[in-house]
Amino acid sequence: MIRILAIYATFSTLLLLTPPAADWQEPFPSQDLQWEAEYVAPKTEYAAGHRGVDFRQELNSIIKAPAAGEVSFVGLVVDRPVVTISTANGYLASFEPACTNLEVGDAVKAGSDFAWHCAPETEYEYHCESCIHFSVRSAYG
Repeated sequence: MIRILAIYATFSTLLLLTPPAADWQEPFPSQDLQWEAEYVAPKTEYAAGHRGVDFRQELNSIIKAPAAGEVSFVGLVVDRPVVTISTANGYLASFEPACTNLEVGDAVKAGSDFAWHCAPETEYEYHCESCIHFSVRSAYG
């Protein structure tokens, strides 16, 4: 739980939002969790940055829903599969590369298995080999 609180503390500081930590779960197993890359704010709204955190996870490892909500996006973004949950408290939690058998509109419970780390398209250039990129942002812009 400490790792997930550190992630949300980083995002809440940068976005000036405070998600209710008690409602959130760790999306990956705690044992042997390796944090590979942290959030790097862009210099301007449209500049390059690293708008999330990367965790080293083996292919096919399970991803748990960090909060209750519903699946709001499943599909390719450029060359990698992305799954996004719209949480009940107004946040979008996205994972990439990630695959799911769920469809847009399906409900998820906090802590439930909802996706897995899957291989991106062959053209995808990892910036972190065998990592899952996890980001949280406000659904309200």
